[in-house]
Amino acid sequence: MRLLMTILSVGCLAVGAMYEGDGTFYGAGGNGANGACMLQPGFNGIPQTVAINIEQYENGAVCGKCVRVEASSNGLGMTPILESFKATIDNVCPECHYGDIDIGSNGDGRWKIQWDFVPC
Repeated sequence: MRLLMTILSVGCLAVGAMYEGDGTFYGAGGNGANGACMLQPGFNGIPQTVAINIEQYENGAVCGKCVRVEASSNGLGMTPILESFKATIDNVCPECHYGDIDIGSNGDGRWKIQWDFVPC
């Protein structure tokens, strides 16, 4: 997966950059306290959570950061990602590749997405 555009880089976290990868699902209830980040569910008022690939997890430096996931509806499975959404990173996805996001809600499939870091 590739970095599409960089405006400002802070450490390894590229603010204002778009990433692309696969969006998958790890199920509802994957929220906060049970994730690798050990965050309280909904601590920042954003109920949707995601797990980020291990490379971009940066040993937990992105825990609690927010992302905007852009839908493309291209992929395979029964639950296409049809709408863009904002989510909090609360977990790591060890089997995901660079650019991949694993969504903390019920769903099925592997869908092409783009995403970026945004203010919570």
